[in-house]
Amino acid sequence: MNLQHPIYLYLWVAPHVLLIAVAIVMYRRGLHREFPIFFSSLLYEFAQFCVYYPIYRRVLIVPAWLYLKLDTVGRAGSTAFHFGILQELFEWPVRHNGSLRQTSAYILKWVTAGLIVMTFAFIGFQYYRQSHRLPQSYGTLEALNITQCFVLALVFLWHRFLGLRMSVHVFGVALGLGLMAGLEPLIQAWKDSELATNLRIPDYLQMGVYHCTVLIWLAFAFARETVPRAGAPAQSEGLPLLEVRERAADLGRIARL
Repeated sequence: MNLQHPIYLYLWVAPHVLLIAVAIVMYRRGLHREFPIFFSSLLYEFAQFCVYYPIYRRVLIVPAWLYLKLDTVGRAGSTAFHFGILQELFEWPVRHNGSLRQTSAYILKWVTAGLIVMTFAFIGFQYYRQSHRLPQSYGTLEALNITQCFVLALVFLWHRFLGLRMSVHVFGVALGLGLMAGLEPLIQAWKDSELATNLRIPDYLQMGVYHCTVLIWLAFAFARETVPRAGAPAQSEGLPLLEVRERAADLGRIARL
């Protein structure tokens, strides 16, 4: 019996069904108000699945060029949501302080812009110069995926800089996003290389990674917060709020130079 098809179907369908479970848990626990962008991204990914699955089952017939356009737009939307989630995680420690939130948003904007420029310079340019199996439009998306990894590292450094302990829910979202964004460029490079004689193998790996990502999000959605939530997190490591404000403000002034 050939198990490839049922395994492929499971790895594709199961994570998207679990996305709804994550969304339900978040809604019941009120986390959708604390992480609105992440919550919206769950619904977006499930909506994409509802479009692609009928095409896969040939219930909905579309030409190849249209499917490629849909796939590119869908990936671009996912990437945009990921950057929104990263901003949400970056602003989490100071989200109840307007001035600190504005400073953190300013810092993240310029750092992200710089990282995108560097990533395109060293990776995107090479992608467009050479002949690849994947469409050239994917080169831009993969460059942005790599940028996400650096921005995600910045989220952890930002908490460390402020002297704050990361919320268990922030850590869960960041861990899942890091797993997915970190391995995505490597898997796509594998697909694009001459070693990928069987494209099913990296596809299985890609879907398996996404499955693990959704399970991580589900686990942390159920998790109980072990540190004070935003509004009092600045004292979770004994660091006075005034010192946190001064650190963020000094960094903001440096970023504006």
